[in-house]
Amino acid sequence: MDRADQTELLEDPSLPEDVVEKAYRDLARTQRYLGNSAAVFRQLRRSQTPIRRILDLGCGQGALLEQIRDQLGVDVVGFDLRPAPRSATVPILTGNAAADPLPSADVALAVCLVHHLEEADVVNLIRNVSRSCRRLILLDLVRHWIPLALFRVFVSPFLHPINAADGYTSIKRSYTPPELRALVEKAVGGTNARIEHKVAPFYIRQVIDISF
Repeated sequence: MDRADQTELLEDPSLPEDVVEKAYRDLARTQRYLGNSAAVFRQLRRSQTPIRRILDLGCGQGALLEQIRDQLGVDVVGFDLRPAPRSATVPILTGNAAADPLPSADVALAVCLVHHLEEADVVNLIRNVSRSCRRLILLDLVRHWIPLALFRVFVSPFLHPINAADGYTSIKRSYTPPELRALVEKAVGGTNARIEHKVAPFYIRQVIDISF
């Protein structure tokens, strides 16, 4: 399956604010339902050093950061292309995470973000994070027919229409494990960074944990 070259509905900046809010709220539920949020927490709890501040790249409206703040009791900050909504309960900065200066943090997260990026921007994102954070956790989808079929049958019927359409597109836009691993290795080449890469059963997600 070739990597798809198309944008997603939620990337449209002209979408009304109330539609965006509903889609993001539904998306946060979906991340919990699929186990992605739990996977992030497992990685965070395996930290060998204290975590005082977490940065979420492509944080949307901050739902995951709210969970992290409430459950782990740490300082949190988000970073997203879309300005923070008026209802946000966590600080969210606006900018391009692959190019703009990032706030410092102990751990940066990028949950279902890198499939939105071209290869060069994935490399730039990782290098940019390394300037202000000592660790980056990438969680993303896997381009494979199995998660595509599972999503179509068992997940999409229960989603907001925007997320149902975008989820299908997202899987087709995502990187295979060898592709993403190669981009990470290119980004950290010549450094002492450590990489841990795990792929979940049925290719429902992949997690790369980078220590700079």
